[in-house]
Amino acid sequence: MRIKCVIKEINTDINTVDTKTKQQQNMADISASEDGLSLKMATGVPSYKVILHGEYGVGKSSIFRRFMNNSFTTATGKQSTIGLDQCSRTINIGAQDVKLTLWDTGGMERMSFIGSSYYRGAHAALLCYSVNNKDTFTILSQYILDIVMNAEGAKIFLCGNMSDQVPRDGGVNTVTDADLEQFMSQCEDVLSGVYRVSCKDCTGLEEMFRDMARVLHQDAVSRMTLRRDLIRPGQTPDRDITTNSEKRRCC
Repeated sequence: MRIKCVIKEINTDINTVDTKTKQQQNMADISASEDGLSLKMATGVPSYKVILHGEYGVGKSSIFRRFMNNSFTTATGKQSTIGLDQCSRTINIGAQDVKLTLWDTGGMERMSFIGSSYYRGAHAALLCYSVNNKDTFTILSQYILDIVMNAEGAKIFLCGNMSDQVPRDGGVNTVTDADLEQFMSQCEDVLSGVYRVSCKDCTGLEEMFRDMARVLHQDAVSRMTLRRDLIRPGQTPDRDITTNSEKRRCC
């Protein structure tokens, strides 16, 4: 079954289970969030939460260190990371400054426990795999479903790490371009960006962070513009948006 079809079914089940009260509360939360973002755009720097996700050992913490202070630690010099961590950076995209706050699992996925606070309020997830370990790639569909179910509405970006460690002859355990193209064709409606990076030599990382900031900010601006268009004078945001949402579900 195609991944996007499975995700569509999950979203349908979630909508069926939700009560009208919960829907109204969710719309109120979205309204408050967008109002806050609008205020930040007008008076300061818009901020977006990005969570790291993927199998243990694919270099999520290395990506986090590069983002935090542009440092890299070799495998022999690494210390085990246990516990959530986060770091914020301001990135310029054209004439606009955007703040990304990156969250790292800190190795908690090894214990099969990542709390709800990790997903809460996430605008995006950076889903990572190792390009020289096909096992970390073939399991990505499970992580996508996990993100969809726990971080509703978050955009998903795909990151192939350790590009510097690909053997010259390719290797049987290497994720090939054909593997990636097939996966992308199954997730064409799910992925918002696809990147290939190396934390060791810092290849592609800054470009990835900047592109993610651009996509997230453009999406936020588009959603706020649409929301303003949906709200007519004399009507409340919660009532109008909920009504439109209900109409769309009936179609």
